[in-house]
Amino acid sequence: MDKIADSLIGRESKLGRSTGLIKVESGLGASGVPHIGSMADAVRSYGVSLALRNLGYKSELIAYSDDMDGLRKIPRGFPPWLESYIAKPVSKIPDPEGDCHRTYGDHMTDSLLKGLDTIGVEYRFQSAADAYRKGLFVKQIDEILIKSKVLGQKIANLVGQDKFVEALPYFPICDSCGRLYVARAEKYHSEEKKVLYSCIGSKIGSNHIQGCGHVGESDIVTGKGKLAWKVEFAARWAALDVRFEAFGKDIMDSVRVNDWVSNEILGYPHPYHVKYELFLDRSGKKIS
Repeated sequence: MDKIADSLIGRESKLGRSTGLIKVESGLGASGVPHIGSMADAVRSYGVSLALRNLGYKSELIAYSDDMDGLRKIPRGFPPWLESYIAKPVSKIPDPEGDCHRTYGDHMTDSLLKGLDTIGVEYRFQSAADAYRKGLFVKQIDEILIKSKVLGQKIANLVGQDKFVEALPYFPICDSCGRLYVARAEKYHSEEKKVLYSCIGSKIGSNHIQGCGHVGESDIVTGKGKLAWKVEFAARWAALDVRFEAFGKDIMDSVRVNDWVSNEILGYPHPYHVKYELFLDRSGKKIS
């Protein structure tokens, strides 16, 4: 951690950025049950924050909950009624275990935060749903969608994914069915800060989710949609001024694209990164 902190400070000095407060980030998954891997991601970043403090710098860990993500599958042991909420944002799904939390997303996030509290990890919590609702990413979303043609082609060149060559890298929440991922973002009006979409359906995992056919518009200012993963990290880094984030090797392609988006589209030098191995189960598959 000390070596990472020293390298990070050296990079910041070369970039000429202020080191008055150095923010490190960990993304907290809010759609599945927390496990040792999700805990470790936050602990790793906190270790870098502590190392920065040991060098005499002020630093904080941002624990960012991805509670705007849509539910892709029902975790094992959870109630079957959740099937009707597939593809809906976890911040808009009822608590799966009664009324101990306001939403499904709160329930999952709180489980992990309690673990961090127990072992003494200090953090500043940030909810994705709140960030989108309060317009924290409006500037970044606007810049990304304005340059979506260039960005879509770059994503195709970098990782071979061509879905954003035509569609915008933004997932509206359909006004009619309330789902994410099923509405195709087709056109962006920058002056009005609105995305036009058609709810045509989408494949989520191995299942095809039928669209409801609604045609509408999504306001990027009030949290009626979210950026795709291939660009969302970059928006977070720029908006929150993140200087370090570790990542598991399973999302290496997403990080590579986001680094480019951060540097070239948003004009924000991407954070210093460290790639780590994943915790595996007995069969060799990642724990999730």
